[in-house]
Amino acid sequence: MSSDDLPDNVVPILFKAQQAEGRQQMMELWEVMYLKQGQTLSDEKTAASLHVAVDVMTLLLNGAAVCDVISESQRDQLLAIFQVGHAAADNGQT
Repeated sequence: MSSDDLPDNVVPILFKAQQAEGRQQMMELWEVMYLKQGQTLSDEKTAASLHVAVDVMTLLLNGAAVCDVISESQRDQLLAIFQVGHAAADNGQT
């Protein structure tokens, strides 16, 4: 996927990541990205795959922090963003 394929609202969403509106927009972004691939988070298997992806990203970020590739603060900021993926997967199942 090229940067041209990304929704144009990613940067504003990141600035609002800690606010309810930003979290909602991030959850919608997850769904949009799956829809671009012909999938939806309302599908149980697709939602489960997002949980796995977020868990893998969490492990990678923790490893990067342990190896001093990123700071703990950077890891925490990124984890807060990625963890919204769990909420998006759960939201699609309701």
